[in-house]
Amino acid sequence: MLLSLVVLLAWQPDAAMLGQLYREAFERKKQQYGASDTRTIQAARDLGLFLSKHGAAAGAQQVLTEVVRLDEIALGAETKQTLADVAALASVSAPSQAESLWQRAAKSSEQKVAARAFAGLGQLRETAGDQAGAAQYYRQALANEEATLGQATVPQEKADLAILLSKVAQVLGQIVDPTEGTAVLRRSLAINRSVLGPRHPETATVEANLAGVLLDANAVDESVRLITEAISILEEAMGEDHPRVAISATILAHGLRIKGDFAGAEQNFRRAVTLDERAYGPKHSQTLSDVRILAEFLRERGKIQEATALEKRLASGAK
Repeated sequence: MLLSLVVLLAWQPDAAMLGQLYREAFERKKQQYGASDTRTIQAARDLGLFLSKHGAAAGAQQVLTEVVRLDEIALGAETKQTLADVAALASVSAPSQAESLWQRAAKSSEQKVAARAFAGLGQLRETAGDQAGAAQYYRQALANEEATLGQATVPQEKADLAILLSKVAQVLGQIVDPTEGTAVLRRSLAINRSVLGPRHPETATVEANLAGVLLDANAVDESVRLITEAISILEEAMGEDHPRVAISATILAHGLRIKGDFAGAEQNFRRAVTLDERAYGPKHSQTLSDVRILAEFLRERGKIQEATALEKRLASGAK
């Protein structure tokens, strides 16, 4: 009996099986209630969101297109649920189709949906090389997310919103001027510390991004202090070999180099290479970027032989 229970608890259905169950539930509802009944639409919505979550973009797009059409008939074109489904459809659509869908979803009175839409528009503008347009949309997303965070009452909802806020803040901090980027990331860090806690990995990730922006702004002492703390949290929460630790080690190395701690800088540049080799392999672009940085540092420090060997490795890896 106990063995049967253990086996049952250990067994988990795979994505294909779950997808089939969602499809069967949708077909049953359609036969029972008709295609335009709200219960059928919900079953279709569940199927579309499941497909989206599991990377089946084409199937999700097909299902969610039908969901939006039925929403418009049953609920109206501008209701909260319809626009939430429009946002879900935008997330699995090609950029040429997604932009108009995100624009439509951005008009939602639901702050969370509008924030998602503005962030989607920002990403499209950023990909297109329009940094000014991207920054404008990301600012709007940020404002909506902060408003949503203030309205949230469930702890998990607050945590999810804090993570979303931090991701938008990080992107915004990277594409605007350092002063605004620093202010945005400081605000995000304060929210993450309050909502998620000071030792949460997302809090540490924001801390690392802020450290990078501060380094660019020549606030070296604060940058080193923050990145040292971030590394400690990431090691504790995600393990010493995690790629986020590698990125943070690179930021710390640059800060220590500026401060004249060349031994500490070299140690962290080498650590970044080692960690990314383990995570991605020796010929991955991130690993090769770390190798290039280390080679440049070693050449600066007069370690010509090793720098040359690393440069040969780079030449070999690029082929």
